[in-house]
Amino acid sequence: MERLIIFEKTEVIYFAIVTIIALLLLLILPMLIHRREEMKLQRIKRLKRFSPIKTKAPGFGQTKKARDAAVESVGGRFSIIRKIATGAVIAVWFIAVAFPFLGMVPRTMISVVISAVGVVVGIAARPFIENNIAGIIISFSKLFRIGDTVAIDDHYGTIEDITMTHSVVKLWDWRRYVIPNSKMLTKEVINYSLHDPYVWAHVEFWVSWKADLATVERIALELAAELMAENAHEEPRFWVMAMEQHAVKCWITAWTASPDEAWTFRAQVRSRLTVRLQQEGIKPNLTVMEWEPQHAQ
Repeated sequence: MERLIIFEKTEVIYFAIVTIIALLLLLILPMLIHRREEMKLQRIKRLKRFSPIKTKAPGFGQTKKARDAAVESVGGRFSIIRKIATGAVIAVWFIAVAFPFLGMVPRTMISVVISAVGVVVGIAARPFIENNIAGIIISFSKLFRIGDTVAIDDHYGTIEDITMTHSVVKLWDWRRYVIPNSKMLTKEVINYSLHDPYVWAHVEFWVSWKADLATVERIALELAAELMAENAHEEPRFWVMAMEQHAVKCWITAWTASPDEAWTFRAQVRSRLTVRLQQEGIKPNLTVMEWEPQHAQ
């Protein structure tokens, strides 16, 4: 009789501890999720552009529409996360409470239930569950966020939306590149906005050995200085990167304040540099090599 009373007291204490822990989690988790949501919403409201390059978008108020859609998306995503977190805590609490009584259930029945659940999850719900878990990880990480300018799978664009199942990249030509979240976590992404928006932009071009390299350098530096933003950190630089048998490879480099400014800077330097060199009688051999050095981020 005494053993039975002791056993019952132990069960009551165990139940009380598990319940208290569950209640604390139900109080703390929503606060943490709300704090993270507010941080993301404040960041989105500060964004001035949702495009990877500077352009006058067709239609009216595209930036405002994109910002409102992003705010709505973040709100919906974190609402789902709160529901998932609450359901997970309740499920874990239920399992923990039922754990002492599992010995009373036949092992065969437990095996059948676990096998059935495993088959259903493995066949039908696995992609959905994987993408949802990946969406939660993305929501609480800083790998990439709505509004970040990225290069992924040889595509250049801006993260336009992150849902619980997939992420949407708005490419420079306004196409949408949709990627499941489970795959998004495994991809190598160049994030131009991860810590700061500055880009050390460069244009690579080739000139003949017969060209006056001093003139080439002067023209390139003048063009870069004209196109640089007023808040540039330092003067542009001209580098000779290689000396091949038939040509000299040159780089003109300059700091830009954002990825879209870097895109515009490179495009304008290529076009104007071609014209200026032709006016000087220098025939450039421009090459399209959009390789970005790692330190350019």
